[in-house]
Amino acid sequence: MIPLGTDAPQRRTPYMNYLLIAACVVIYLISHRAVSPSHPLGLAHGWARFMLNPRHLAMVQFVTYIFLHANFMHILGNMIFLWVFGNQVNDRLGHLAYLFYFLAGGILAGCGQVLTSVHGNPTLGASGSIAAVAGLFLVLCPLVKIRVWFFVTVFEVASFWFVLAQILLFDVYGAFMHNDDVAHWAHLTGYLTGFITGMVILSLRFVPRDHYDLLSLLNRTRRRAIYRKMVSRGYNPFDKPAPPTAGVTKIAGPITAADPEMTRLSSLVQQRRRGHDLPQAAAVYRELMNKFPNARLPRDTLLDVANQLMLEKEFQRAAQAYEMVLSFGGTGADNDEIKQILGLIYARYLSNPTRSLQLFESIIDHIHDAQRKAFLQEEIASLKAGTTHADSED
Repeated sequence: MIPLGTDAPQRRTPYMNYLLIAACVVIYLISHRAVSPSHPLGLAHGWARFMLNPRHLAMVQFVTYIFLHANFMHILGNMIFLWVFGNQVNDRLGHLAYLFYFLAGGILAGCGQVLTSVHGNPTLGASGSIAAVAGLFLVLCPLVKIRVWFFVTVFEVASFWFVLAQILLFDVYGAFMHNDDVAHWAHLTGYLTGFITGMVILSLRFVPRDHYDLLSLLNRTRRRAIYRKMVSRGYNPFDKPAPPTAGVTKIAGPITAADPEMTRLSSLVQQRRRGHDLPQAAAVYRELMNKFPNARLPRDTLLDVANQLMLEKEFQRAAQAYEMVLSFGGTGADNDEIKQILGLIYARYLSNPTRSLQLFESIIDHIHDAQRKAFLQEEIASLKAGTTHADSED
């Protein structure tokens, strides 16, 4: 399976990834000029000493081996994978951080290969670094679609399944079941490096969080499991809790269940959302709100509906849904992103600068990404200037 590209949008040009690809290609051309027939990998005279050789190990080899390749198909395959996965990771990390990560991933992959080498054969190629990049891509963008060429067909698959298939079907199988000349343990070490690095930088918010990154998906899966367990024990989210009172309270009139129509519409919204039919979920949600303005839905359902309403440019209804999401409480990157979106809706479409300013100021200290922080600072300054100007006119 050969990846051809992704559907992930690029926020900035990945110049560092272009530079790394160019460096690999240039070094390949130089190292194969004036080929020495005696070398099995076709390297020119003197270049073999830069391979990662467990029998004659040198520290510099942990970096130099990354940029050497055995033949044209070797470098072509590696550069295709680096192009597909590296551009997006470069975008998310920034240029210098991406360069250091690429080199660190290659060094750790080299360590894994040396420690597991049985025959002490030399290693060369950027695939260990690329595996680290792909592992990080899996954590940051698990649902991004990868266009894959397989024999005579091209299809799309989520990056999570593509990378997992590469790990299991190629490297795990190759490391334990198939004796070949591929550095499978370097690949596996690289993937593990990418996974651990991704989970750490997301947890510490060193990169902007995303509603669909792997940590967010795992958190939502955990919350849904807790919710299902609560429902299985008799919890009904549509029951209104009785107000707390002291002593014994005498209830006047009969006790009635939740309105069947409200229950039906609420269930229908969740059913449409589970079926990934968000336009219909939003349509049913409108009907629910028109008939029962105080109806409550689970947080994840509300969030997906709010996102759909925003896409449909129903900003007033979207803002109400986002406010209901925030009413669940909690902290973290998810809530910060919701507040930023909601603040932009109030500022750009609903003419409510006061609420917008309140939302932006509540999250500005939590933002670590320089570009996002600069954007919010500009929005806050603009809102304050507009509010001050309006006050002076009054």
